[in-house]
Amino acid sequence: MALLGGIPGLTALALGVALSGCATNREEVSTQPEYEVLEVWGEIGDASGKSRSLQGIAISESGEVFVADAGGCRIEVYSGAGVPQRQWGRCGDQPGELGRPVDVALGPDGEVYVADFLLDRITVFDRQGKLLRHWGRAGDGPGEFNSPAGIAIDAEGSVYVTEFYGHRLQKLTAEGDPLDLWGEDGHESGQFHYPSKVRVAPDGTIYVADAHNHRIQRFDADGAPLGAWGTSGTWTGQLQDPVDVAVDSEGRMHVADSANRRVQLLDRNGSFVAEWRVPDAGEDGVQTPQGVALGPDGSLYVSDNAAGRIYKLMPPKGSKS
Repeated sequence: MALLGGIPGLTALALGVALSGCATNREEVSTQPEYEVLEVWGEIGDASGKSRSLQGIAISESGEVFVADAGGCRIEVYSGAGVPQRQWGRCGDQPGELGRPVDVALGPDGEVYVADFLLDRITVFDRQGKLLRHWGRAGDGPGEFNSPAGIAIDAEGSVYVTEFYGHRLQKLTAEGDPLDLWGEDGHESGQFHYPSKVRVAPDGTIYVADAHNHRIQRFDADGAPLGAWGTSGTWTGQLQDPVDVAVDSEGRMHVADSANRRVQLLDRNGSFVAEWRVPDAGEDGVQTPQGVALGPDGSLYVSDNAAGRIYKLMPPKGSKS
């Protein structure tokens, strides 16, 4: 972070101009839209209310918070205020066990879908944690996976899965039958380079956090590219390993800009609106946040895997477009 300091020999006039500029900058910063922190909970650990590596996050229509704890091999459920409700899962490769759950999605029928990065499969539970089914296996064919990193479900119940090492996006039925797939390793429109989470926007379009291309891509339900936003960097509006995105009813994008350790709010055209930086992220190289999701009241939930915390934020109102 750049710090202001004195410069020997600076003239009084130059100093006056510099201070005037600083005042203007302070005024601009003070009027910039901001996220408001409403709640924060959690810490590193194994007990109820603690976690080992928080990843993807999903919010139910009633406001319950479902989080994938990759390091704990489990799904954790909280109230919207952070009170632990229940949890399930244990490490293993047997039915109902989890290897490295990195994302969670809620289907329109109430089912809970978990993307298992290590076991190359999708496991489906009811909302109390009862195993319903699992499907998928390691491979490059339709319905097979190469490290599923993200999962999302549209209003019709179709399931979308991103493959981190497979560099593609698959569309499947709720039973795992392949419907379509698109993408390949690359940097052009419609290509991916280690994609992370996938999300379905309120209008039914598909957003993919194309992590190592440092951008967000948007597609229609049939895989046709509709746009992309982001360039590599640390400035506002630039991204470094974006791993998740939540899209609101205005088309604004809340991006988990993990290597920059912040959430950025971009308008529907990709222009910068606001940012929120993860507190006490440190300089240990841990990339955070790993998940973002919008609640029914418009609040934004953020999973901070570095500290095992979940933040509930209220985004700025309105749109810059």
